[in-house]
Amino acid sequence: MRVKDLVLPLLVGSLIFVAFGDRFLPAPLSTASTGTRAQLNGLLKGMLDGFLVYNRYHKTEDMIREAEKAESKKR
Repeated sequence: MRVKDLVLPLLVGSLIFVAFGDRFLPAPLSTASTGTRAQLNGLLKGMLDGFLVYNRYHKTEDMIREAEKAESKKR
């Protein structure tokens, strides 16, 4: 068999293992499936934490904060 012939079944099998393995596999494999899913979730969350959420009102909020600081200094 060629490597290309094994890639799709292994990919589908691993996706089924991670997504639904804890529902139908026996005890040691179901806990491994749950742990793998938790690790993958943590990895993906860690990768996405670096992206900033776009706030189109950022400049306006900064201007309001500066105005409030200037107002509090006047008092």
